[in-house]
Amino acid sequence: MTPGDEPRRCARCGAASSESGARFCAHCGSELAPEPPPDPFGDVAARFRAARARPELADWLAEVPVVPELAGKTSTSLLALAGLALVGLLLAAVFLQLCAPLAFLPLALVVFGSYALATGMRRDSRAPLESELLLVRELRTRLQVGARHAPDLARQEVVLERADGSRLELESVPSARTGLKVGALGVAHRKGPRLIAFRALT
Repeated sequence: MTPGDEPRRCARCGAASSESGARFCAHCGSELAPEPPPDPFGDVAARFRAARARPELADWLAEVPVVPELAGKTSTSLLALAGLALVGLLLAAVFLQLCAPLAFLPLALVVFGSYALATGMRRDSRAPLESELLLVRELRTRLQVGARHAPDLARQEVVLERADGSRLELESVPSARTGLKVGALGVAHRKGPRLIAFRALT
């Protein structure tokens, strides 16, 4: 029995009211609390049970999604590191001829940029791939600098719900957004705080 099917009980005498829409208790005449609104996502518990019974679910949970944002990211980051180091050395050589103390400025920028890139690479490589059955509860879009004229720069966040009611708030990579729809139940793949793929079941 779902919470919406539970009969309302009188707060004064505890009697159950079986009549839908009744405003007063049939036993003591006290006013009854209003009926709770229906869940816009339907019987969520029943949807999770039905999804777990689907034979393809195990395969979908075990698959490793192909994510364009992650494919080749290591080699791209290494090339960026090499390019950053080359530019830094060239600038340092130029500044060394003009003003020796300023030669340390581009070198410091190279060190900072290399640290930022290396930190991102280490975070992506260490974060495990986690897959589970989740319900899409909410989608949020946060505009970043320049996102008004470049939609790809907009940051999209998604609120996902487990069968036990606990929720996750993740940032969605662009390629995962096509499968996201409020109320959809499906297999979510995530790495750390990012949703990298979503495959809807219902």
